[in-house]
Amino acid sequence: MNNFVFLNLPENYRLVDALADGKNELWWRTTLLKQKIAMGDRVFLWQGKGGQEIYRGVHAIAEVIERPRLLQFEEFDNYWVDDGEKAVQDEHTRLRIVERAEHGGHLRQNVILQSTILRDRGVFSGARGINFNLTEKEAEELVRLWHEHAGVVVDPTPDQQLVPVANDPEDKNDETARDMLERAATSLLGKSPAELEALLAKPKKERDGKLLPIKVAGRARDPVVIAYARIRASNACEVDGCTIPLFVTSNGVPFVEVHHIHPLGKGGADSINNVACVCPSHHREAHHGKRADAIQAELTKLRSS
Repeated sequence: MNNFVFLNLPENYRLVDALADGKNELWWRTTLLKQKIAMGDRVFLWQGKGGQEIYRGVHAIAEVIERPRLLQFEEFDNYWVDDGEKAVQDEHTRLRIVERAEHGGHLRQNVILQSTILRDRGVFSGARGINFNLTEKEAEELVRLWHEHAGVVVDPTPDQQLVPVANDPEDKNDETARDMLERAATSLLGKSPAELEALLAKPKKERDGKLLPIKVAGRARDPVVIAYARIRASNACEVDGCTIPLFVTSNGVPFVEVHHIHPLGKGGADSINNVACVCPSHHREAHHGKRADAIQAELTKLRSS
């Protein structure tokens, strides 16, 4: 997967208005990069200064859903400032918004300029900008800043758009969302791995409403994935040689936490192949300890075996 920063100028396209209105697909002029762009590539949408300094920064993360091509005039939406900006002679790439900033909650330029990894890159520094690609390290840094400093709204996937979001921690406090997720996962502990795999394979619109993904800290978590991970690991810590005692839950099973090996905030999937059961101590170590990289490598190898 490639990572790109696409530049918008408000005098050409009203990006802020389009996102505020909930637009989830749009076309972007990409003449210079057209040979590099592929389906599924990740794109950070950067609003340039123009006459709106207050809005300069990253406003959304999108994915490429159609490679660059020439558009017919009627394919351009109404957020272009005027007809003269609708460049039918240039190729455009179709994007689907994955995450957008709340209005006024974008990742601002001054935050990015504090990063030694990003501050000298293209439009971030205030240079005259064009679309450009990022290294994997630069993209990970930008994702980190995005989730730490922007007010992010996660857009549903096409599959999720067919059903309501089960619960939203913005409507309830985060601890309540975690409790609801735990109760939903616990309700599945009597199922077999095969039954859970069949449930995971179903379109989410066909699930019982109590088993839909639940947002915790702004990211959807699937209770079926949690239940599957615990049953697969027999409610034991999967870090090799772990001897840390586990307390027993009110349901009579040892308590383990489900850890995302490749973090959700860095593009990791909420899937059974990207999770492992760990004791609370090793979970904290996997995020904050000196051995974090070693634990990640061990769990990655475990899931790939």
